[in-house]
Amino acid sequence: MKTFEFLKWTLVCALGVFTMASCDDDDDDYRGNVPGAVQQAFNDKYGGVGRVEWDRESGGYFVAEFWKDDREHDAWFAPSGEWVMTEVDHGRNLAGLPQAVQDGYAVTTYALQNWRIDDIDEIQRPAYETVYIIEVEQGGQPDCSLYFDLNGTLFREVQDGGGNHYGGMADSNLPAEIRQFIDTNYPGAAVVDFDREYYGYEVDVRHDGRSKEILFDLEYNWVQTSTDMTRNIPADIRSAVEAKYPGKRIDDCDYVETAAGETYYLIDLDNYNMDLKVTPDGVITETPDY
Repeated sequence: MKTFEFLKWTLVCALGVFTMASCDDDDDDYRGNVPGAVQQAFNDKYGGVGRVEWDRESGGYFVAEFWKDDREHDAWFAPSGEWVMTEVDHGRNLAGLPQAVQDGYAVTTYALQNWRIDDIDEIQRPAYETVYIIEVEQGGQPDCSLYFDLNGTLFREVQDGGGNHYGGMADSNLPAEIRQFIDTNYPGAAVVDFDREYYGYEVDVRHDGRSKEILFDLEYNWVQTSTDMTRNIPADIRSAVEAKYPGKRIDDCDYVETAAGETYYLIDLDNYNMDLKVTPDGVITETPDY
């Protein structure tokens, strides 16, 4: 029996060695298939980082996985050698993020309800400002990815199944018509993110020190702009809301300007199923919370 067990163990070990050797051979073979333009672009941007493992993603992107500044990095390159994105994994280290992002997360419902931080990623792209994505979880609730800009403004919430793969952000090319509108009407604006929806396009920017969401229809016509005012709500608007809804906490506030010439504040109250549309002179109308 002991002899049989020994032979069985020897076979397992041999198979394990063969498997590891095969994996190593695959990695080495694949590394040799990285185009020279991609390898050169990587060396120019991240030369001297030590061990690098290469992978291939959908869309033909080559992804270099490596450690830098004690953090795992995934750098994405097009086959032509163009750098398109880098993901930096911060683990659960909220304290390592810019103070504005920490402060922005601290006032979210998720932080106030003690959701657990599961992962934090930093997304760097050549044509966009840095985005921080904090993935949170709570027992019995879907995981949620929270997108923050450098102001600490939460500009997007995405319910997901717990994954943190952001390869789709590598393909976020801003249409020229939208870029021209932003350059003309919001000079100096830094584009944070761009997303296409069924009704049109959403572009998040930072302009004049404020976070703004600009909406366009499918023909690139401007529809409206929402400026985040959550931490800068005018005193008279706050007073009007508090007088009508005593004890309710304002969870979010945006100043909205539309192509039709309408202006108002759109306010979301915590634990209230209707949004508030508040005119500059304080008239409040309830509207469905979509």
